[in-house]
Amino acid sequence: MITTYLLGKGINQTGGLELLEQWRSSSQGVMWLDIQLDGHKEEEVVQLLKHLNCHPLAITDVMRKRHPPKLEMFSDHIFLLYRGVSKVVSSLEFNHQQVGFFIGSNYLITVHPQPSLGIEKVLAMGEAALERFCPLGLALNIVHSSAGIYLEQVLSFEGELADMEDRLYSDKSEAVLADLARSKADLIKLKRMFNYQCTVFQDLRQLPQDQLPINCQGLEHQITDVAERSERLYSLCQMHYDICGDMMEGYISITSHQMNISMRVLTVVTVVFVPLTFLAGIYGMNFQFMPELAFKFSYPAVIALMVVIASILIVMFKRKKWF
Repeated sequence: MITTYLLGKGINQTGGLELLEQWRSSSQGVMWLDIQLDGHKEEEVVQLLKHLNCHPLAITDVMRKRHPPKLEMFSDHIFLLYRGVSKVVSSLEFNHQQVGFFIGSNYLITVHPQPSLGIEKVLAMGEAALERFCPLGLALNIVHSSAGIYLEQVLSFEGELADMEDRLYSDKSEAVLADLARSKADLIKLKRMFNYQCTVFQDLRQLPQDQLPINCQGLEHQITDVAERSERLYSLCQMHYDICGDMMEGYISITSHQMNISMRVLTVVTVVFVPLTFLAGIYGMNFQFMPELAFKFSYPAVIALMVVIASILIVMFKRKKWF
């Protein structure tokens, strides 16, 4: 689906490619061309982007199925590749998609394979609200909205963490451990993605104005806000990752300690019975000439010896507080 938005005082319109030609002929207002690749042939989209003077290398990057977030400057436009959301599955699981932005002085082109929740949030503001955004400001607002979706879900994971901590020491501990391991895997993926995006927006924030192909004056605070939101997402994912790891290590440590106590009791029992078994083994041998067999008090003497040995060992272990 290809949708064209003409934004400007008195010329707000929404339509298809016919509005693109209208904008090219008049060059009035800001044109936002939103290209959803689903249902369109790749060759047609590539030709359209070339027709709009998008750089061939940027077109190659945006058409790839997977590419790390990046920022690149060309002679007359900025190319931004961002990881957006097409669907929220759970608090830490998303259907990600890469969204490409071609940002010129009076146009914005967005390219994405599926519906974008960030773009939908921006469109829900209405055309009147979109008028006040320049192309870069509009792109930053889309990114900010996408980051807001991530942030809302990652923050909601705090409640799930508290619930898992309560259930960790119950009879469902094995299921909780599996949930924690799954959450750590999801958080690693999010950390990697947000780390890329932190770098991208830090670079954009630090670039001097004279090195940018379009005018970014007045957008410094918006750029900083998006960069800080990306940093917060990364730090939150890192914090949740550490908490999951600490909970797993704490549970494993307590379980190991309990196992050590059980093993210590079993060791005490084994040590007590080893000498008794040794004596029973000796006098259980059926040799004809064993001197002790003829002694009248052999049986009570051996039993008494066993009791004394067991008592000494038990007293020794009690003093050492082994049980």
